[in-house]
Amino acid sequence: EAQKGQTILQVAREHSIRIPTLCHHKDLSPSGNCRMCVVDVKGSRFLQAACVSTVADGMEVDTQSERAVKSRKLSLELMLANHTPNCAYCDISNDCELQTLVFEYGVETPRYGLKDARYKVDSDPNPFIHVDFNKCIMCRRCVQACAEIQVRDVWGIAYRGFQEQIVAGAGT
Repeated sequence: EAQKGQTILQVAREHSIRIPTLCHHKDLSPSGNCRMCVVDVKGSRFLQAACVSTVADGMEVDTQSERAVKSRKLSLELMLANHTPNCAYCDISNDCELQTLVFEYGVETPRYGLKDARYKVDSDPNPFIHVDFNKCIMCRRCVQACAEIQVRDVWGIAYRGFQEQIVAGAGT
């Protein structure tokens, strides 16, 4: 059972049903950016992002369908293709949401994608912020937190496709 207006993810969590997420954060508005929370809704042609899809009467949701699991694996593989190549040896190893999901879903570093660091590490001249965009998976939580919690709108998204990246101050 669920309350009107609740999302599939909210209802699942209330009933101790685990649906993986990366971009979702309890203090931010749901965005569905990472596509890790996709679920199969009976009668729906496409997988639904559980964090933004509201429940409806009679809805049947399969959180671990073959199609949903396959989609999550592909999403993780694509994130790793654009991620720093030494993810398994990261400084915050064992405390990383991405790494946890990669191991859980048995995703290996793809043969294609980045072979070297894409961005200069700590290119931000600010002495209070350490920036390594090579580890960014474009979940956009930093952009949302800056806009919704700090109400500063400092971070944003620039470019499209493979060139897409997080920028500060309109990239200046």
